[in-house]
Amino acid sequence: MTPNYDSVPVLQKYAKQYGAIPTKWNITTGNKSHIYELARKSYFAVMSTGDGLAQDFIHSSNFILVDRNKQIRGIYEGTEEKELERLFLDIDALLAAVE
Repeated sequence: MTPNYDSVPVLQKYAKQYGAIPTKWNITTGNKSHIYELARKSYFAVMSTGDGLAQDFIHSSNFILVDRNKQIRGIYEGTEEKELERLFLDIDALLAAVE
């Protein structure tokens, strides 16, 4: 996370460059402490603790599938092929449920 660089216009350009569909992707920026708190406590993205300050760092190989109601539908180890296959199946199931 580089908040000094990741301004809203920079992130909008990034989203457009990579074809992010606004109704499907939320690309955000903001206060590092708040984002790290969300990652650690709301989405349980990592097991580490920290203060969200300059020397704090989050890294995880997990993918977290969150539905449109902001409920976690699955956590997948991103370095395991079988886990990624399971992720793709779960994405397809979620998409089929909303169509």
